[in-house]
Amino acid sequence: MSEQLETTLIPAQATVLIARVARVIRQRFEQALAPLGLRQRHLVALSYLRQHGPTAQAMLAERLCMDASSTVCLLNELEEGQLVERRRERRDRRRGIIELSGEGERILTEVDRALTTVEDEILAGLEPGERCELHGLLARLDVAEKDWALA
Repeated sequence: MSEQLETTLIPAQATVLIARVARVIRQRFEQALAPLGLRQRHLVALSYLRQHGPTAQAMLAERLCMDASSTVCLLNELEEGQLVERRRERRDRRRGIIELSGEGERILTEVDRALTTVEDEILAGLEPGERCELHGLLARLDVAEKDWALA
C-alpha cells in the first residue's frame, strides 16, 4: 500500500516532475557554489567564456540575454574576484574584450568537482546505464538552447 501511495504523489505530467527536479538541482547548485563565492549567474558567464574564449562585452551581454547595465555589474563582480580580465581591442579601443583569467579557470575546475558531487547525489538511485540514457534523453529535448554553455 505504501508503494501505491508513493506513486500517487508523483506528478502525472513529466514537465511538472522535471520542474520539481530542476528546483532541487538549482538549490543544490547554489549551495555548492556558495563556498566558492559564486552564484549561478557567475557560473553561466564563466562557462560561456571557457567554451568560447575572449568575447566582446556587447556579444557576451547578448549571449547571456542581459542588458548592458546588468552585464557591467556582473563583470564588476567577476573582475573583483579576479575571475575575468577586461581589455580593450587594439583595432577599436571602444570595444571591450572579456577573457577568463587563470583564477577563473582554476575556480571552474573547483566548480566542476562540486557540480559532479551534486549530480552524483541527485542521480544516486540510477545505474550508470540509466544515467547515460537520462543524459541522452534530456539532450534530445527541444528547449531552444543550442548553446549549452549558457545553461
